[in-house]
Amino acid sequence: MTKGLLGLAALLALSGCSAAVTVKVTPLRDQSASQIEADRARCNQWAKETAVVTAGYAACMISAGYEAPPGVRSTSQSVRLARTPTANDPVGILIDFLECDREAQREAESGLGTVGKAIRDYVGWSANADKRRQVFVDCLKPRGYNIEKS
Repeated sequence: MTKGLLGLAALLALSGCSAAVTVKVTPLRDQSASQIEADRARCNQWAKETAVVTAGYAACMISAGYEAPPGVRSTSQSVRLARTPTANDPVGILIDFLECDREAQREAESGLGTVGKAIRDYVGWSANADKRRQVFVDCLKPRGYNIEKS
C-alpha cells in the first residue's frame, strides 16, 4: 500500500514538471528545429519558476516568436504578439494573461451567488464561458496581442 502511494506521488510530481508537453506552440518565424528545442528547454525552465507553469511557458514561447494558447481558463485560442518582442516580455505577457483571466472570471461570475459558485467549484462548471472568453480577448487586444479566431 505504501509503495503504491509513493509511486502515485512520484508520478504526480513528475507529471507537473514539464509544461512543454501540454502547450501546443506554432513557430511564426522560420525557426530551425534546434532553435525550437532550445526555446522549449529555456521556456520550460523559466516556467517552472512561475506561479502558473502552463501560462508561464506560453508567455515565454510567445515572447520568443511563437503562437500559443495562453494556458489560462478563459480561452484555448492561440495568442501571438502584435509587435516585436523585447527582453522582458515573458514577465509582462504572463502578467497580462493573469490579469485578463482574473478580469474575465470576475465579469463572467458577477451575479453568481454562493450556491452558484459552490456548484461551479464542485462540478468544474465554467459559468458564462462565452462571456469570459470575450472579456479575456477584449482585455488582451489593446495590450498588443492578436488572438486566433475560434
